[in-house]
Amino acid sequence: MKTRKYTLLLYTLSLILLNSCIDEYWPEVSKYENLLVVEGGISNEAPPYTVKLSISSPINDNDNKAYTGCSLIIEDGNGNQEFLTETEVGVYKTPDNGMQGEIGEKYKLKIKTPYGKSYESNFDYIKNPVLIDKIEAKIESKGSNDVDHELQGYQFYVNTQIPPSDTNYYLWKLKYTYHYQSEYVIRWYYDGHLNTFYPNDSLFNCYSTASLGRFYTFNTENISKKKLEDFPLNFVSTESRQLSLRYSLLVKQHTLSKNAYLYWNALEKQNSDQGSLYSQQPYQIKGNLVNVNDDEEPVLGYFLVSSVDSSRIFVNRPDLPFYYSKCSINQGNYQQYIELGATDPVFYPIYVILYDGNRAVPGQACADCQQRGGTIVKPDFWE
Repeated sequence: MKTRKYTLLLYTLSLILLNSCIDEYWPEVSKYENLLVVEGGISNEAPPYTVKLSISSPINDNDNKAYTGCSLIIEDGNGNQEFLTETEVGVYKTPDNGMQGEIGEKYKLKIKTPYGKSYESNFDYIKNPVLIDKIEAKIESKGSNDVDHELQGYQFYVNTQIPPSDTNYYLWKLKYTYHYQSEYVIRWYYDGHLNTFYPNDSLFNCYSTASLGRFYTFNTENISKKKLEDFPLNFVSTESRQLSLRYSLLVKQHTLSKNAYLYWNALEKQNSDQGSLYSQQPYQIKGNLVNVNDDEEPVLGYFLVSSVDSSRIFVNRPDLPFYYSKCSINQGNYQQYIELGATDPVFYPIYVILYDGNRAVPGQACADCQQRGGTIVKPDFWE
């Protein structure tokens, strides 16, 4: 989850009824600027654990400013401490061989800033994990106001095993990877001279990995069946290249305390309202960190203490229509090859393909898959 969401969620527009009319409501936002934002946690998974610190930005800024130079400690209920090292600006990590979260133990985070401020989270316990039984993908269709046809693709679902307790609180975070290809195989490249490109398929296959921009929450307080079946997660349509060859979804199922669930559930609801003119009035979602010397100071974010179970699924290209734009070759691409010698060197190397028996210069993203954001390095986990 990107830290800028903490800024955006506080500035959601809403409408209120006044004298039977609907008026725009603009909240006072200055008090939510320049606040500490915390993102990270500890679990039963193997270390390292990461905590990101930033300072909330004004409404017209896109991103929060990373907070550097802080001292961070994770402490357990027995007084054992693990110091975090700043590995990049605003990103703090525990050692690879350091403290590992234990089921049934409690943990908290301590932060000291370069300006002498001290913050702490509440102690929270790592609960017994609820295990994932399976992740399923089903071909489904969904309506959309953005296109003139139904969206088609895979709807993903999670199923749990029988939980160890009757009431459980869940948070699901997802990361996806997909394999895609460029449209054309490179035959030559031009860097002032025309050279044979070898191996000619080395920029043809790519893999792109990212965390899903949203998360999911659920609790079993008021339901009789405690084992979850077909709980819906993300839907991936054929509007993009993600399902063009092979797609993998990694699901991390966090079992939370009730307080942690209330925070993440409120954040999920708030995020889902963003962009709607009829959303609820903005409010600060209270996390679990405080300034130890000033409990009136708002602190954004949450130090998550949870148990985690993970599961990964792979799916192949579905037998469905795809709607993403594809590359094409026209007379201009052939002409670009003829005029290679006049090309500004700032554009080197220029890739050349063979199309219908003639040499052409395609859009370079059509030949070099990396230019669509992926990498040619196959992930270790790829099947």
